[in-house]
This record gives sequence, structure tokens and C-alpha cells, in this order.
Amino acid sequence: KFDHVCGHKGYSYDAYNDNEKAKARNGAVVLSGGSVWSRSRVNPRIMSDIGYENCDYISNELDWSFWKQFGNGKFHGVNMELHVPCRDRIEHLMSMCNYEEHGKVGEKGLPTKHKIACDAKTDEELFNSVKKCFLYLNRYDHSLLELFDVKCFSFHNQFTNYIDHMSTILSHRRFESTPYVKRETNDVRNKEEECIWYNPEVREKVDKFLLDTIPYYQFCDSCMGSENEIAT
Repeated sequence: KFDHVCGHKGYSYDAYNDNEKAKARNGAVVLSGGSVWSRSRVNPRIMSDIGYENCDYISNELDWSFWKQFGNGKFHGVNMELHVPCRDRIEHLMSMCNYEEHGKVGEKGLPTKHKIACDAKTDEELFNSVKKCFLYLNRYDHSLLELFDVKCFSFHNQFTNYIDHMSTILSHRRFESTPYVKRETNDVRNKEEECIWYNPEVREKVDKFLLDTIPYYQFCDSCMGSENEIAT
């Protein structure tokens, strides 16, 4: 949709052809030569080799320290704004639990997925089961607040209202491939199998544990509804 977008989920310069190919294969991601990388999932080393001098918008899901190279005007004297997507803590946790562990196989030859121990005898046992689900929570750190003007927006509105907001800032592509085909990276969840929704006491304990221990959730809790939320 936009020009000069650079990111781990693809670049604007070849987005048209990549989406046309995705439509032809019903959204399946085609990987290159057995690699985990593709045009829809760009290798960070390739991104680094290309550079970011022609980017108006940069997207990445690496450790938070990736952004240090752009903080406080270090990148050619350009001051940048950092946008962090925020989502419901329990929903995010269950999405992480649902993410299959690559290379690990459980019952009936299916990929293993973690489950919350709703029947745990102690809080320690419960919280240990929660921590087994954690994935990529190092993408945010409070240190980023010292480097950027950090804004937040609703994860659920990222392809609707957030896009509308960015439409007022970014330049539009000359040609756009429609409709956009989303490349899924996680399986569809079966919420009926997630015990946490049937255990209000467990859900409350876990929610508090997440907020008390994870900087990302702390930031979102303070940012959403504040002047730093991108109105979506």
C-alpha cells in the first residue's frame, strides 16, 4: 500500500509481485532453498546489507537492541518515532502458547504446543507453565523510552485504523496488488481447549503476573488510553 516501507515481512519495492504470488498459492509462504526466509520473511542480515537509507517506515521483530542504531537521531540525524502494537495480555499469552515449537513433535506426530497448568497446586507451578509459553518478549525494553518518542496502538486495528493513520503520513505506491493476502505464521487457535477462559481466578493471577514481570505489558498498560496512544 505504501512506498519506502522496509521490514521483516517484506519491502514495498517488491510487494506487488510478492502478493500476487501469495494469491496464487492461497497465502502459503514459499521458502527459499529449504531456508526459513522468503520475500515475505526477510533475513535480518539481508535487511542490514540493503540498509535503511531509503526507508520511511521500518518494521522488525528482533531484540529491542536492534533499534538502538536509530535512537536519538543517530541515523543521519533523523529523529524517529517508535510505534509499538499492544494487545490483550491473556490473548497474547495464549497465542504464544499456540505457537508450535519447530523441530519438536508430541503426541500423534503433531508439533508440540504448551498449555497453561490451570490445575496447578501452587502459584509457582502455574507461573512456570506460563513462562514456558513466552516467545520474543525481548522485543521491547524500557530503555527504548530514552531513545525514541514511543507511541502505542491497538494490535487488533493494525490493518484497519492504524493503516488509515499511516495513510496521512506515508506516500502511496503507484500500483497496489489487491486484495492483500495475509501470510499466517501461527495456527488457528481453538479457544475451547484453553482452560484459562473457564478459570477466572487463574486468569486473574496470570494477568497480574504478566503485568508485574514483563516490561512490554507494563508499557502497553501505561500507554494505551494516554496521549501517546495513536488514536485507532
